[in-house]
Amino acid sequence: MPHLKSTDLEQSRHRDLARMKRLATGLLLAVTAIYIVARLFHDFAPWVGYVEATAEAAMVGALADWFAVTALFRHPLGLKIPHTAIIPNRKSQIAEQFGRFVQENFLSEQVISDKIRAMNLSRQVALWIVAPKNAEAVAEQLTAGLAGAVRVMNDADIQRMIEQKVADKIRETSFAPLIGELLTFLTSGRRQQEAMDAAVRIALNLLEDSDEQLREKVGTETPWWFPSSLDKAVYKKLVRSLSKTLYEMQMDIFHPMRIKLVKMTDQFMEDLKHSQDIRNKEVSIKEDLLNQPALRDFTGTLWQDIKQALLHQGEHPNAELKQTIQKSVIKFGESILEDPALAAKIDGWADTSARHLIRTYGHEVADLISGTIDNWDATATAERIELQIGRDLQFIRINGTVVGGLAGLTIHLIAELSSLADISLTDLWPL
Repeated sequence: MPHLKSTDLEQSRHRDLARMKRLATGLLLAVTAIYIVARLFHDFAPWVGYVEATAEAAMVGALADWFAVTALFRHPLGLKIPHTAIIPNRKSQIAEQFGRFVQENFLSEQVISDKIRAMNLSRQVALWIVAPKNAEAVAEQLTAGLAGAVRVMNDADIQRMIEQKVADKIRETSFAPLIGELLTFLTSGRRQQEAMDAAVRIALNLLEDSDEQLREKVGTETPWWFPSSLDKAVYKKLVRSLSKTLYEMQMDIFHPMRIKLVKMTDQFMEDLKHSQDIRNKEVSIKEDLLNQPALRDFTGTLWQDIKQALLHQGEHPNAELKQTIQKSVIKFGESILEDPALAAKIDGWADTSARHLIRTYGHEVADLISGTIDNWDATATAERIELQIGRDLQFIRINGTVVGGLAGLTIHLIAELSSLADISLTDLWPL
């Protein structure tokens, strides 16, 4: 049967129900007419009695089943006979019982668990997502959903949140101890002397490269009336003394100046890790940093950059993010297929989750069913149920007509045979 829309399906059911009602009612009218004719010609021939008995019993069976079927949905002939219009009168009880029936028989933990286990859910999902087309569809839906979520977000709120998070993180993080620990690690053991050697070499190189600048500096710092020869003498004395000290420090790791510098650096690193004054200074520096317009501009534009990147990824079919997600989806499916333990774990998670959902929300589904039915109009409820099962119930009327007729024929035949043999029914079936 081709797929029909809900309105088309409902109209089709109305037509089928009406057709079956006409058929059952027509059969009742037919046996009634046969009975009337047979009754009028009762003495015409012996076989007419058989027809009359058959039609009479068929008519009684049809009427009885018509009454039974009709009494489910309405009062027969509008007569308010007790125990008729059962569905409209007991709508609330039926709604409650149906909701409980669904919960106990379809939404029980064991039924759902057995179904999930039988489905081998992890393998079915894995086989589906390893197909490139399906993985591509998953990646496309994820990126499109991400882009859609980003598009509807309030930019001002997100920017404020990012700015606040950055500021909170900067305030919460103490950088001085981290720097102290890092410097301690970098200068531990032999690395400390190697670092000092490198510093001395750098100082010597700077001294050699700054010859002209030092000469000019000495000249500008001495009085104007100093002769140039005296300036040169001062410069040579200064440079030679400094160079000599640096060379001595380079050659002798126990040089007093070198030892003093090592102690100073060690103390500085300890102060970074433990000094309250440095921590207070760090707090002041961080607050100054947070008040800088450049930082506010950075946090303000960060969200826009992220947003544009995500929108670009979601709108372009060959975007890197989409390709990465697609590859990850396929890889995940392959991992499930290749690892039975992982598949079993996923099935276990699905089973546990389903049990939790049924245990937590199963009664709400039952209440939803019961409440929905209970809120229906009584007449509308009867009509909806009749529309669903009424066509099959009309077969009861048809069967009642046929079975009644056969029963009447059988009883009449037995009575005639008993009469011919001069045997009463009591003799055939003693009580």
